[in-house]
Amino acid sequence: MQVRDASRDERVRVLRATHGLWGGGLGLDDHLALNLALMESPWGREHGRFLVGCDDLGNLAAALRSWWHPGGLDGRPVRIARLDGVFTFPEVRGRGHAAQIVTGALARARAEGCHLALLMAEGGAGLWAGLGFRSLPASETACRTVLPAPWPREPPWAAAGDDPEARVPGLRPALPGDLDGIADIHREEAAGQRLRLERGGGAWEQVLLERDLRRRFRGEEGPFWVIERQGRIAAYVLLEAAPPTLRWREHGARRGAEDGLADLFWSALVWARRRLLQRIEGWRMPGALTLGPLYPASERRRKDRIPMLLPLHPGVAPPPFAREEDCRIFELDVS
Repeated sequence: MQVRDASRDERVRVLRATHGLWGGGLGLDDHLALNLALMESPWGREHGRFLVGCDDLGNLAAALRSWWHPGGLDGRPVRIARLDGVFTFPEVRGRGHAAQIVTGALARARAEGCHLALLMAEGGAGLWAGLGFRSLPASETACRTVLPAPWPREPPWAAAGDDPEARVPGLRPALPGDLDGIADIHREEAAGQRLRLERGGGAWEQVLLERDLRRRFRGEEGPFWVIERQGRIAAYVLLEAAPPTLRWREHGARRGAEDGLADLFWSALVWARRRLLQRIEGWRMPGALTLGPLYPASERRRKDRIPMLLPLHPGVAPPPFAREEDCRIFELDVS
């Protein structure tokens, strides 16, 4: 299989073919506009590739997207290639094209200086394990927004359904000028990991761009809140409305300001209840929630979108990771 960069027309063809799979409720035109805008943004042009694989006759057979991220492994800087959106056209499925385009993309990533490859396995890890990928520990957390009986630790203002922005001091929507402070918090959150993806200012601008596009196309998207204290961002949370669920996509707090995470959780709970959402779910939620317990929640190993890692460089051999805290992949890095 020949693996090469897709033309813009080929990108559109692939996006049309994948709309039913990955459209996320968007209409076709909005699905096209969102994905093309993300690929053609400054960060997308620098860090992303849209690859297609052609059969012996030159016909499109498969496609995927490849992104590279700066990262770290046991204190050493590394370059990490992330693959997503692996797709085979229906008329040529069953011929090994998915494995072939991934193999071609990995060869290109290796030639471009990437040390590791990462993908999120959906629907099982079998194919990827056969290519040498190994699973990383990954969990998810969920809670119900309404319990059979009142929960004694819930603040009265939350139980009454008051507006969180009127009741939590310093709580407000995040603004573009907050991104540096939010990036600092996230950097602190990930600093202790043995394996990590690093998210610079351009990557945070990409997060904000995706959020703004989804809000434009779908309407209400879910809050992106910060808590500001003494003129400084102390904590943040980014949420996504995905009825009947509110997705807890990411949070962070400065050292010494972890109490703000409880306020952010109660604020999210009230927001979800007002919209009759039944659950709050996330790959990672505040430890005060899961260890306290601040509120009843369940935690389990993730069954889908499991992170899998492959070394691409002979001098980089990641150890087996037993704890997610050593190698957590944040949802905002793989959306």
